[in-house]
Amino acid sequence: MLKKIALVLVGLTALLAGLSAVYYRIDGVPLAETREYMQGDGYRVETGKDGSLVFRPAAGNGRGLLIMHGAVIKPQSYARSAAFFANEGYTVYLPFGPGRMSIAAVDAAATRIPELELQDWYAIGHSMGGMASLQLVRKLPDRFSAVALWAAAMPEDFSDLGLPILFLWGDDDGLLGPERYAATRTRLPESTVFETVKGANHREFAMYSHQILDGEGSLGWAAQIDLANQRTLDFFNSK
Repeated sequence: MLKKIALVLVGLTALLAGLSAVYYRIDGVPLAETREYMQGDGYRVETGKDGSLVFRPAAGNGRGLLIMHGAVIKPQSYARSAAFFANEGYTVYLPFGPGRMSIAAVDAAATRIPELELQDWYAIGHSMGGMASLQLVRKLPDRFSAVALWAAAMPEDFSDLGLPILFLWGDDDGLLGPERYAATRTRLPESTVFETVKGANHREFAMYSHQILDGEGSLGWAAQIDLANQRTLDFFNSK
């Protein structure tokens, strides 16, 4: 009997491992177009041994920008945003968490940010990266001036934070539906600026191929990212 149970458990473990492997190969895979933004006249890109990226502007404005990736999404999926802000003078740092989980990158990012020798920092967090970015803000409260959250669910309470926060949510988001979005709002400061992006979904705040359970946005990834970039830049510039 015990032998049969052990065989069943081994079979279930193998099945779960196989499903996980398939999931990681399908969800969060960067689009081929990301390569266009991995070099540019206004910035250079450095790749760390841990898979992190730094976009260094040719003419810096003294500001740093942290971009925290969503679950199973690689940093290069945010290359269009990183290039946009680097061209505006930001030094853009994109951590990469073990297992492609941004919440696993918080401690490493807290160590890396002081090494970049910039005092004035801003953050963008997409999906899981939203919670990860706010966890990092708590670790380095004197570094960050403002945060933008893109489609970021909040299972943790951050309502006590005192810095300016912009929250962009798409009305076609299949992962952060209206009920989860409403719950998320209660876990952020009352001063948070919440904006609904018509026709936006969850996936197309970045450049990757697939997102299980997401809705079909009508904007398209290029338009959605450009809208989020510009609105976030305007918000940062107002602070």
